[in-house]
Amino acid sequence: RAAMNNIQQLTMILNSAADKPSETLIKYFNNCTVNPTDSILKRVENLEHIFKKKFAEAVGQGCAEIGSQRYKLGVRLYYRVMESMLKSEEERLSVQNFSQLLNDNIFHTSLLACALEVVMATYGRNASQSDGASAETDLSFPWILNVFDLKAFDFYKVIESFIKAEPSLTREMIKHLERCEHRIMESLAWQSGSPLFELIKQSKERESQSDQPEPTATLNLPLQHNHTAADLYLSPVRSPKKKASGPSPSANPSPDAQPSATSQTQKPPKSTSLSLFYKKVYLLAYIRLRNLFFRLLPEHPDLEPLIWTLFQHTLQNEYELMRDRHLDQIMMCSMYGICKVKNIDLRFKTIVSAYKELPNTNQETFKRVLIREEQYDSIIVFYNLVFMQKLKTNILQYASNRPPTLSPIPHIPRSPYQFSNSPRRVPAGNNIYISPLKSPYKFSDGFQSPTKMTPRSRILVSIGESFGASEKFQKINQMVCSSEGPLKRSAEGGAAPKPLKRLRFDIEGQDEADGSKHLPQESKFQQKLAEMTSTRTRMQKQKLNDGNDTSGSEEK
Repeated sequence: RAAMNNIQQLTMILNSAADKPSETLIKYFNNCTVNPTDSILKRVENLEHIFKKKFAEAVGQGCAEIGSQRYKLGVRLYYRVMESMLKSEEERLSVQNFSQLLNDNIFHTSLLACALEVVMATYGRNASQSDGASAETDLSFPWILNVFDLKAFDFYKVIESFIKAEPSLTREMIKHLERCEHRIMESLAWQSGSPLFELIKQSKERESQSDQPEPTATLNLPLQHNHTAADLYLSPVRSPKKKASGPSPSANPSPDAQPSATSQTQKPPKSTSLSLFYKKVYLLAYIRLRNLFFRLLPEHPDLEPLIWTLFQHTLQNEYELMRDRHLDQIMMCSMYGICKVKNIDLRFKTIVSAYKELPNTNQETFKRVLIREEQYDSIIVFYNLVFMQKLKTNILQYASNRPPTLSPIPHIPRSPYQFSNSPRRVPAGNNIYISPLKSPYKFSDGFQSPTKMTPRSRILVSIGESFGASEKFQKINQMVCSSEGPLKRSAEGGAAPKPLKRLRFDIEGQDEADGSKHLPQESKFQQKLAEMTSTRTRMQKQKLNDGNDTSGSEEK
């Protein structure tokens, strides 16, 4: 049912969307120094052939038409999100010329791939074949990256902006894209051939040309989620030698991608995409480490900052150890190395057993680790032959009286992806909850039909709303006051009170609804009759008490 609801919501969103760029998008295209319309349309057409071919190969030729339908929905979502992104950029930068971004092939391919990933994940992995059987073919992430020959690091840049640009995404789909982002940060972006390594190399060159290397103490600063896809895709993409003939600020909305014109020394420009990526990786790494640490070493809290310092040092300075490997492999080795040098009895078998209990883990992570080119073995072999050999000097420093300077703990922010579906309880409130205002209508077969409001009482109060009469507040006060009593009242207040439902326990024949005990041979009818009698007695007492309260208030 949840899957069908997601499909229905996505279909409802995209039914009104167009298969081609809207008039608003066309205006943005026309405002560009180099109009990208033709290249965008041609790219969409070319990628359609590739997608349909790969889809049919994966699922079966009988499902080729399904692949065409999926792609059509993906293109609609692609144009819809692109328009939303450009509107946000225009408000943020007060410019309308996005020539460099809209002529960036990787940006468009990534955006379309993300839209298709949403569509594919919404419909699930299974596609019905012509004979009616279901094909258990895995088309989930990162399948779409292989289809478009897209690098995971490039795809990562669009995820956060995509989520923010499409507010109608379901909670499940937001979580799915967030999980895709985590998979990229933990392993996919570290594969050989990834542009990430070239960016790191440029960053190291920049630090070596600088008089003072950039400090890493910014880890404990809040992670700012105000960078957009434009910032990340345009940061940096050109040689610093071409800075004199660089595009105008209106064509390049990324301030970090513009080297300073007053700089006397030409050094590689700072990469916003790399710095933000590393901050996110550090945050993910520390959260993983903390979860594993509390399972294994809760009685040694002094070891956590040591393990994190070694972990962070490896990611920053020995990043080649991450090539074709997994973030969790470095985490487990860092924990084992610190415990070993501190004479704490913690074996890899124990670490692995606890690691398997963490969410989103795979046994392949510790069973099959790259040792050297095309050679794989267990994580203990990787530690002995690779990790320990590379970091032996650094690890031994933790046993001395002058250990390395501890790395700051990353600041853990709230998720940038807001889940607005769940009601939030007011602290110290009397059963009062705050939830998003939901539409009193739902779409069914293209027509609006009434549906239940968020509270069953159908009494909704929106902050800033003009209420007119004060009856709403009176009714709410009535409900709040009556919540302290043993009975629930209806929203109208005039109907007869309903008895509260209570949990029933059948231990030794006791029914908590009335506190009576029934003999084993007693019939169900007799039990029900006793319950009804008990309920009727309580209601009569309550009515009598209400009458007394009313007469007492009238006398006053």
